[in-house]
Amino acid sequence: MTKKQTLAAALALSILGISSAWSATAPTQAPQAPQAPQAPLPVAKADRIAALFGSPADVSTTTRTVTLTPGMNYVNVASGESVAFRAGNTTVGWTFLEALGGTSVDMKTIFPNVAQAGGIRVYIAPSKLFTGG
Repeated sequence: MTKKQTLAAALALSILGISSAWSATAPTQAPQAPQAPQAPLPVAKADRIAALFGSPADVSTTTRTVTLTPGMNYVNVASGESVAFRAGNTTVGWTFLEALGGTSVDMKTIFPNVAQAGGIRVYIAPSKLFTGG
């Protein structure tokens, strides 16, 4: 058997295995009437930009809490760190992405609904995961 034939046989067997696994897990319900396709939920541009720096976190899983005060200009965080930010009666959590070379973001970008976040810069330290430190 040539290499081409061996490759073709292996490919055919893998496709056969996938299709049999697919049919084994296929639902046994009667087919339903087709429905109109639903449009995906719109994602605000601000949410897409905020996602570049991390994601919301449950406050109970954060490692520390930073209270936002008048006159505060910046906050230092570590890459991958989950931090709770307290502003008055509101507390919100955020897990910062691993930043390869370090980065910064205006806090209003990730917390647009927190009035006290305006004018505060978050400095994300370079990741030790990617720098081997």
